[in-house]
Amino acid sequence: MKKSLTRINGVIAMFLVSTIALSQNIITVTDCNLNGWVKQPVGNSTLGFVNGPAEPFLGKGSLKFYVPPGIVWPGDFVRFRNGQYSGTKLSSLTELSYDTYVEARDTIADIHFMVVLVDINGDGTAEHNLVFDPRYQNMSFIRSTMPNQGITSEHVWQKWNALQGGWFFGGDASTDPDHGGTFFTLAEYMSIYPNATIRNDAAKGGPAIRLSAGGVVFKPNFYGSMDNFKIGINGITTTYDFEFTTADAGTDKKVIYGFGSNCITLNGTAAGGVGPYTYVWSGGETPNNITTVVCPTVTTTYTLTVTDKNGCIRTDDVTVVVNDIRCGNKMDKVKLCHNGEEICVAKESVPAHLQHGDKLGSCDEALTGSRTKMSTQNEITEQIQLKLYNYPNPFTNTTRIVYELPYDGRVSIKLYDLAGKEITEFVNANRKKGQYSIDFSRGKLSGGIYYYKLTLLTHDRSFSKTEKFLVVTQ
Repeated sequence: MKKSLTRINGVIAMFLVSTIALSQNIITVTDCNLNGWVKQPVGNSTLGFVNGPAEPFLGKGSLKFYVPPGIVWPGDFVRFRNGQYSGTKLSSLTELSYDTYVEARDTIADIHFMVVLVDINGDGTAEHNLVFDPRYQNMSFIRSTMPNQGITSEHVWQKWNALQGGWFFGGDASTDPDHGGTFFTLAEYMSIYPNATIRNDAAKGGPAIRLSAGGVVFKPNFYGSMDNFKIGINGITTTYDFEFTTADAGTDKKVIYGFGSNCITLNGTAAGGVGPYTYVWSGGETPNNITTVVCPTVTTTYTLTVTDKNGCIRTDDVTVVVNDIRCGNKMDKVKLCHNGEEICVAKESVPAHLQHGDKLGSCDEALTGSRTKMSTQNEITEQIQLKLYNYPNPFTNTTRIVYELPYDGRVSIKLYDLAGKEITEFVNANRKKGQYSIDFSRGKLSGGIYYYKLTLLTHDRSFSKTEKFLVVTQ
């Protein structure tokens, strides 16, 4: 069947397909509501929803693909498939496009591509795998019947017009344009196969439309996102917005118990998913609200549960650390640091002591607070120079942590859970100024959010930066 298409290059398109949509439906696809899509990661590849990168054209999030090092066919690849359009004729398509953002790759050729399974004779099976690959949509490959969509780039969102762009037959590396494979538009293809129909086929992986990265023609170490997938049928376009649903209970807080109020307001936020959201706190005066007031007497962790309109549920924790400064036999007095010594005074005497420079709590606590304040100031000043990130994020099995040092010094990178408990230390060594990376395997680490902190000690200062990653289960 493929050889009959060698005459396609000389065919003037007989079918002009309009790209003007009469109406549009936007469907939000999230990590817990795939809305008809199916994840198919193979090997050590991963697929997950994230916020960003940068500013997607639609919404705040995207679908992130990661293909790790060491690809050996059939090795590592990842596919995101949709079977809802089986039976749709190619001649009815009025729009077909998507956006990409490449963050890291080992070759300029690697970028997300699309495969569509096609039935040409109505027998209910797919005879052809048609491939649209952005790497071939530039002047080095296109003909006059195809738009010049430019060279694929990194660190920028790019839109790809698959409806009018160039396609080729999938199956093996010998059929792509680099190896002389037939290259054609869908209009040219339909001039040969006017009844061509999108068709699910179990023998070829199931759902007919797949968004892919990795595989036989890919190189290792690919990391990038897709978003804003559009498919138009007879002028009605459906747009798929890929979003990461998150709950954020805010940063950890500190309160003093024993003098003044030990109450504090916790503020929740949500991102991704479909509004409106409902917010439920595990404690506080108003547990069913976006904010709640808590008045702990001991250090307490509160959980925020966010549910979006479609029932997608996410949780996050915040810890309120309580500094209990009560003292005395009846615990009705207040600890103060006075001239480097701890004293215990009546509550009514506290204001006068504070006016003279005394500090609430023990002297150790006062000294620690002073040092923390100085350290925090240094961190704010230098944080922009400390680069720290990991990819992929979220990840299922492995991720790469990248950090860049502005100075020589002693480096430590530690991993913490949400409660602040140290899990492991990735690095504890002297390092020269420059960029470094380490690979981390989750091992027995359960799914959830974790924090990792980079600390750099130089001869006269210390700097740090903290980031978080999400471990997901397939």
